[in-house]
Amino acid sequence: MTVELRTMSEAEFAAYRDYAIAEYAKDNVRAGTMLSAEAPEAAKRQFEELLPDGAATEGNHLLLAEHDGERVGILWLQIRAPKAFVYDIEVDEPGRGRGHGRAIMLAGQAFAHERGAASIGLHVFADNSAAVRLYEMLGYDVVSQKMSRTLP
Repeated sequence: MTVELRTMSEAEFAAYRDYAIAEYAKDNVRAGTMLSAEAPEAAKRQFEELLPDGAATEGNHLLLAEHDGERVGILWLQIRAPKAFVYDIEVDEPGRGRGHGRAIMLAGQAFAHERGAASIGLHVFADNSAAVRLYEMLGYDVVSQKMSRTLP
């Protein structure tokens, strides 16, 4: 399976931005890295720091992934050659478990390589076992690990 990547329109980016901030806040609360009361504002602040000019922020590529002309997910890549970083990848709900995540990652790797990247990195929350398995199958190695424990 292959996917095509295309740049988000302004309207698509606006919808993605609101959704991504909310999801990032939830992920951080679940992972224990943010308190629920602070998470929405902290997530918004981090998003704005990473994309001060929105979708036009230099070196960032906010992309939609399409298969057979239908949207199947998103990919946010930052490319600062010789390195690229995946800030976000998500497969839309109807297409999960059908190979779209792998196809998006492969397309993203090619996209980054074509733009001068020699390596690509990403962050994944440890409880996202499906994503961890995918990245391992694609040859990604753990380069850092952060651990925490809830105290009684």
